[in-house]
Amino acid sequence: MQRMILRIVVMLLTFALGVVANWLILRRHVNNSPPPCMVEAVNPAPLEPLLSAAAPVAPVASLPAPTPKPYFVLDYDPEMLNPYGAYYMIEPKPKEFAGFESFELGLYGDDTEPGEIRIFTRSIAYHDEDETLAVFALITKDRLMFATSETLGSGVEYRFEGKFLRTDFNAVADKNTAVLRGVLTRSKNGRTLAEKTVSFRFENLGC
Repeated sequence: MQRMILRIVVMLLTFALGVVANWLILRRHVNNSPPPCMVEAVNPAPLEPLLSAAAPVAPVASLPAPTPKPYFVLDYDPEMLNPYGAYYMIEPKPKEFAGFESFELGLYGDDTEPGEIRIFTRSIAYHDEDETLAVFALITKDRLMFATSETLGSGVEYRFEGKFLRTDFNAVADKNTAVLRGVLTRSKNGRTLAEKTVSFRFENLGC
């Protein structure tokens, strides 16, 4: 009986020694372990600036609209008809065309270099002169048609379709004699503002 008790005591002591030894070994391992690595915070590299934050690009200046090239049809004999000159509306003017001054037929009877048709107007309210050029014209021995681009100031367009009443222009130059009569139309933005039958007298432009 005593031997059995002694054996149990030895077993308990052995177990206790094993537990103590194991505890000492684990503690030493923990103490000798290197400290955990410190991770340094890294600031992220700045992002590339957005396109919207880039330096503003200077806007490209818009080019003026090209002036349309005139298209003239000259169907007459320059030796029989020489309409080169200035044409003034005979008074009294219709109130709808009170600002219409005159037009010039600077024509040379040459299809390759026909010349120009220039229209002169005046603002009744501000007394400002205005002008424009014809972009289309048809001239025959007895008829005249033309259509203009917009006037520089008011943006108005004119169209005329008429008939020569006589061809001896020099004989009636600077006189209040009608040499041309037809329908004159004034429009803006494609809308007709006025349309009247009018007559014109003739003045020389010189050489």
